[in-house]
Amino acid sequence: MTNSKVELDCSNDSELVRQFQNGDIEAFNPLVLKYQQKIYNLIYLRVHDRETAEDLCQDVFLKAFKALSNFKGECTFYSWIYRIAKNCTVDFLRKQKQHRMVLSLEELSVNTEDRLQITDMYPSSCQILENEELGDIIRKAVNRLPSHQQRVFDLRYRKELSIKEIALRLNRTEGTIKRHLYNAHQKLRGMLLPYLRNEQLEWL
Repeated sequence: MTNSKVELDCSNDSELVRQFQNGDIEAFNPLVLKYQQKIYNLIYLRVHDRETAEDLCQDVFLKAFKALSNFKGECTFYSWIYRIAKNCTVDFLRKQKQHRMVLSLEELSVNTEDRLQITDMYPSSCQILENEELGDIIRKAVNRLPSHQQRVFDLRYRKELSIKEIALRLNRTEGTIKRHLYNAHQKLRGMLLPYLRNEQLEWL
């Protein structure tokens, strides 16, 4: 390592940012080395999976690299990249919850020849999750459920509580909670199947 690199490593964040914005893209490397462990730890505490945390950490620094030219210095570099990491993590977790909500509709079998699985119609669930329209429709469908079903569904798939935990919170039997959840699945399935067939949603 050259002396210039050692001096660069000891430079403050503002100077490194200034160098980067003046065309020295190598000035970004010390910032990565300085903060990548902190950002990784921040993400890991929320996603609880090492591989996912590593992937999201890479995404954070890639976003930072692309956006650093527009960084105005109104806050510290760490505060800035911290917000990027937080937003990336929140977005990931939101999509995971949406994924679980979509998959919950696939858990039910239908006793008709019109048995339809979401994955039968779309080759990639990831493509569905990236479609904000579907997320909005799911939320609107959930909001149309009877209040008791909506509450159970939200506790199960948004709060990620177990059946037992929901029963204790609502002072109901586990059988009652399962029945409410099953009925919620059925209603949501009926509301969403036309969308998956590219048919008009009459209830919107």
